[in-house]
Amino acid sequence: MISRLKKMSFIIALFAFSGLCASETTITASEPTHYFFTPTANVNSPYSLVVSLHEISFSFPDNLQVQASIFDNIGRLAFGAKYGIYDNLSVGAGLANTLVHIGNGHAIHDAPSRFGAYLCYGFVKNPTFEAAVTPNMQLFDHNSIGCDLGGMLTPSSLWSVIWEVGTSGDLTTSKFWFDTDGGLRIHPPSIPFLNFDGGVVVSDFIVNVPHPSTSATIYFDAIFAMKVK
Repeated sequence: MISRLKKMSFIIALFAFSGLCASETTITASEPTHYFFTPTANVNSPYSLVVSLHEISFSFPDNLQVQASIFDNIGRLAFGAKYGIYDNLSVGAGLANTLVHIGNGHAIHDAPSRFGAYLCYGFVKNPTFEAAVTPNMQLFDHNSIGCDLGGMLTPSSLWSVIWEVGTSGDLTTSKFWFDTDGGLRIHPPSIPFLNFDGGVVVSDFIVNVPHPSTSATIYFDAIFAMKVK
């Protein structure tokens, strides 16, 4: 699985570089609207395109963005829309689940696809640090509620540190799930439309059982973000 991820990431990066070389105009960089699994509170400016393993998104005028995740999910949604109420407050809704799991994934695993929604509030944002909290719910069949917290510290123009904590309570089975992850985001100043994420994920595990068990997996992403208009 890790080898396959690296190959797909290389293809994304190669596509980005090929587009740069073939174009006579300068690429205007945009930015990803997620940390690892949690969304950022903002919506991208209109006509921003993000393509990566975890986020494929496009933003429209009036603070509307559509978004999908190939691997795992963002905001517990595999596909949906995100609307920016303010610069630091947004709501999202769509299909709750995961298309392709990495390891144990980032969702309640014994639940089918269902409706999901979240509210994302960015309670701090400055040039060196930002963080957002994302209460969420998934309805129909396995009803569940949860809350995720994500943040990014940027001590350098070249790299940032990302850390997240996630929880989900399955109201149908009374299981309480927990996960956490952390790692680096590399954003080369000379290639502002490309970002590379790498880290470690402690996959979701059930807390309220006698002998909780979990596993760790590698997280990797190559993110291509640009304005198309």
